[in-house]
Amino acid sequence: MKKIALYIFFSTVALVLFVLSLRIGIVHLHSSIWHLLTHHSGTDATTVWQIRFPRALGAAIIGAGLGVAGAIAQGIFRNPLAEPTLIGLSSGATLGTIAVISSGAAAYGSRTNAESAILCAILAAFLVQFLAPNKGYGFLLTGIALSAILTAVAGLVISISPKPGIQSLSFWNFGSLALLNNQTVQVIAPFIEVGIILAFFVSRKLDAYSLGETSSHYLGVNPKRLRLLAIISMAFLVGASVSAVGSIAFLGLLVPHIVRLLVGPAHRRMLSFSALIGATLLLLADLMARTLFQPHEIPLGLITSLIGAPALIILLRTQKSQWVAHD
Repeated sequence: MKKIALYIFFSTVALVLFVLSLRIGIVHLHSSIWHLLTHHSGTDATTVWQIRFPRALGAAIIGAGLGVAGAIAQGIFRNPLAEPTLIGLSSGATLGTIAVISSGAAAYGSRTNAESAILCAILAAFLVQFLAPNKGYGFLLTGIALSAILTAVAGLVISISPKPGIQSLSFWNFGSLALLNNQTVQVIAPFIEVGIILAFFVSRKLDAYSLGETSSHYLGVNPKRLRLLAIISMAFLVGASVSAVGSIAFLGLLVPHIVRLLVGPAHRRMLSFSALIGATLLLLADLMARTLFQPHEIPLGLITSLIGAPALIILLRTQKSQWVAHD
């Protein structure tokens, strides 16, 4: 009953935030949202359905994807500090996005843009795994180092590119939903859907894997194959998200800690709640980014850092994480 109540509560909060995202903004609406459901012409309708709706829908989809990616990362590396940003995925995706756009090979929001981000995220994850001296914190330190290198290379590409307007790509370092439109959401949604499906496919095996590689092997789990599928899943989730909105800090790190505290460590249950809470938090963060200092908009990554870092510190001080799943 507790889990059902939690699911209803967060679903309601997410729905309320979604409606508020459609309603609130610099442009004041003269019509209600319910009226605009059947009227798609005029300034109010254009503002809601062409600007605010894709932004709110994108926030929900991307938040869900990053929440799931964080849960998979912490499960597959058996480390509470594992997070897509820290293990090189986000930086690889950022570099892949900037490289194809600055070279003129693809435009922002295109399918090629998303595919390049996903491919580079996969390559970055495998490079970290290859270079890491050992598992655990050695893996994370290698990921942090490689992320710094890839971020520097992305900045260099932006600096030397002759393409007009390429300097605006610097927003990828902080994250923003400002450029999202209906077409971009349609491009990234299938990739995130594939990533979530893969994540649920490996979720049961992650429960066994949490016991250790040797024990999971005797339980019929192939650790190498599991890591491969998990990395591909995270690359789809993070690569597609970064290609559209840039790198969003702390969401993938914080959400699994919240979920584990609420519903326990069993991964299949964790993933569904991680998707829901990730969507809720990103909707909240984007609403704050748009409205706190109107008419100025705060970079989304700054909001998630301001919310996520203190919350994570509190959770780490009050919660003893349990890493072995029990059904």
